[in-house]
Amino acid sequence: SPDNTKVVEFEGYGCGPCPDGTAAKGCVECDADDCNAWSAKTVAYQCHEGEAKANCTSNSGMNCFSARSNYTGNEDKLTKGGCGTCAEAKFNTSICLDCKGDLCNKANKNTTYQCHQGDKAVTCTNTTGENCFRARSDYTGNDETLKSGGCGTCVENKLNTTECLDCKGD
Repeated sequence: SPDNTKVVEFEGYGCGPCPDGTAAKGCVECDADDCNAWSAKTVAYQCHEGEAKANCTSNSGMNCFSARSNYTGNEDKLTKGGCGTCAEAKFNTSICLDCKGDLCNKANKNTTYQCHQGDKAVTCTNTTGENCFRARSDYTGNDETLKSGGCGTCVENKLNTTECLDCKGD
């Protein structure tokens, strides 16, 4: 079974010795009854924390947080952003924004970047990352905003996340 205390590539379970070549990928052998219980895969990634890049690990996905663009407070931890979700950092989502992915919480204020909107590129400005949205490939609806795509995330644009897909700009 995998060792969930470090980043692992091995996700299998079974009885007996680890398959050849899997010990380096995180397979751990055990001898006791019921010792190979499931544990979530741990991933390593980075989030912006102020001007620095913080090393993060998680078994619930690559989650980063940052202050929303309309945040005017001075809570240092929120303005710097960091690893984990707003809830884990104990911030209300009215002032805090979650994102998923390596370095998704852009640290620099008023970053400009481009997203596709219909058949053209548009310039976007955002303080929470270079986020764009588009319709999922299987979308068959008539929402013109969703079909054309644009700046920001699906959630920021109040779009249904089962039909919308977030992506990175430029």
